[in-house]
Amino acid sequence: MLKKPEVSVIMTIYNHESYLKDSIKSLQKQTFKNWELIAIENGSSDRSKKILKSFKDNRIKKKFLKKNIGRTKCLNLALKYVKGRYIAVLDSDDLALKNRLHEQVKHLKKNKNTYLLATNYFLFNDKKKDIKINNFKEFNNKKTILFRNCIAHSTVMYRKELINKVGIYPNNYTYAQDYAFYLKIFRKYKIDILEKFLNKIRYNHKESETIRNEKSNLIINEELKILGWVLKNFKFNIIDVIFIFRAFLKIFFKKFILIFKNI
Repeated sequence: MLKKPEVSVIMTIYNHESYLKDSIKSLQKQTFKNWELIAIENGSSDRSKKILKSFKDNRIKKKFLKKNIGRTKCLNLALKYVKGRYIAVLDSDDLALKNRLHEQVKHLKKNKNTYLLATNYFLFNDKKKDIKINNFKEFNNKKTILFRNCIAHSTVMYRKELINKVGIYPNNYTYAQDYAFYLKIFRKYKIDILEKFLNKIRYNHKESETIRNEKSNLIINEELKILGWVLKNFKFNIIDVIFIFRAFLKIFFKKFILIFKNI
């Protein structure tokens, strides 16, 4: 009889044939072994489906969709299958370093009041040197997250009970569903970032969600929607108003640049 997994890793897959194998292998190399992977193949048009089928590890639970249902719905579908006490995220173009699951489980067991735990990480691609992204020190100012998403989705692990407490990923977001999810949690529960570098996040490739959406108003519109939600749901002091103003300026500057590029 198979042991019940302690960690459920959720992965949504769409047209990542060049990266998927390495991503799954990074899980198989974990020092922490008691995990399951809920891998949802979201109607890819490339070889992703064939690559996922090639893995014979019985810890990998494979789901294949005939057509793409969008990332948010795909994430929420994955949540329906999780069995572990903890839920981790790994995008199908990113990598988990070998001690990632071990370190996050250890921290969550020791810190009962922490409900979501992210980590520092490396940004990488196939052409440039890795870039260290250290959000640990910045996150010590706990309100940082209200004005900027300083958490990479592929670094998070959270308690499964959060789904009953705050709900699933918000279905009214197409791109920023992870950030909106963090903010729902942050409103009532503690979020931490581990100072350790435990993940590698791939950037600047044509099949990334950011690249797919950056030429439209989608990202900007969702950033404005989130900022409006934050203003309604949190209290601020005079100093916070400066950060709010800066956040609005940054969003409108991005909108101006987008309009200029499309002229």
